[in-house]
Amino acid sequence: MQKVHDFLSKRSRHFWVTVGLLLVGLIAVVDYFTEPDILILYLIPIILVDWFAGEKPGVIVAVASAIAWFAADVLSTSHDSAGVVPYWNLAVRSAIFLTVTYMLSGLLASRKRHEELMHFIVHDLRSPLTNILTGLQTLRQMRDGRMDESEQEMLDMALISSNRMLTLINSLLDLPRLEGRKMPVQTQEVSADELVNNSLAVVSLWAAQNQVQIVYEADPHVNTVIADPDITVRVLVNLLSNALKYSPPHSTITVRTRASDDWMVTFSVTDQGPGIPPEWIEKVFDKYAQVEARKEGASTGLGLTFCYLAVKAQKGRIWIESEVGKGTTVLFTLPAGRAQKAPLLEE
Repeated sequence: MQKVHDFLSKRSRHFWVTVGLLLVGLIAVVDYFTEPDILILYLIPIILVDWFAGEKPGVIVAVASAIAWFAADVLSTSHDSAGVVPYWNLAVRSAIFLTVTYMLSGLLASRKRHEELMHFIVHDLRSPLTNILTGLQTLRQMRDGRMDESEQEMLDMALISSNRMLTLINSLLDLPRLEGRKMPVQTQEVSADELVNNSLAVVSLWAAQNQVQIVYEADPHVNTVIADPDITVRVLVNLLSNALKYSPPHSTITVRTRASDDWMVTFSVTDQGPGIPPEWIEKVFDKYAQVEARKEGASTGLGLTFCYLAVKAQKGRIWIESEVGKGTTVLFTLPAGRAQKAPLLEE
């Protein structure tokens, strides 16, 4: 569903007006040759165009729908074109079509204002949270070796929770920009090992507290990738955080890199959690997708949605391999850097 929505959202207003008018014409032809009233069918192009193109294109299609219905009604042999009934129906249906258009436009405008308000609130939360993190990290350095076990545990828990909250806030702020292709993606040739190690450093404290071991298995043929370092580290942190969330104590999370002959590098994060049911595998990347039971191992947050959009923005792809009771592997690809193309060709 996310892929379909992304495709439809990219179409221009002219595209949607054209599609809407073509649908109206098709419905009018069907209306002319059929006896039953098919008023509801005229609402389909109106709603479609209003949703994806906005109020003005929606009004155009609404007016076209009223005129098309009127023409089909007048030309029909079952109606008296000299009477006032078709004109009365034209006025009534025009009012209905325009009312639906303006109501949907109002709903979309309200939704946009709500999203802008949420963005404003979340943005304001990030600054004080960053200050909290800085204070906690400074306190940890100042008190290193001078805290008892309970104090150390509470400080570590505060740091872990703050980092998780910061990850969520950043995802909430960047999702709209990624969806609208307004987030700058600055790709460069960067070490794959550096990306993985930087992400492991972020979640190492959480892994230690949960008694989960993280193992990195690097492909010797992988050296560099073409990626945005900051965004890619955040993708890996999100995937590792999701794996940690569902990993039982004393289990292992494995991070791997693998070279392929299509000049791509595959990163994967494998956990030993409960796994994801087959019917949910394609849904976990959807925005705000809700999973019926958290025990099934699928994320109910925005982390995987961010990962999907971020990987796609870097010309890669992301997918999931999972089996209930046997853990989950999330894989994504990025273009290989020039440094390892020679070894790949040798193979």
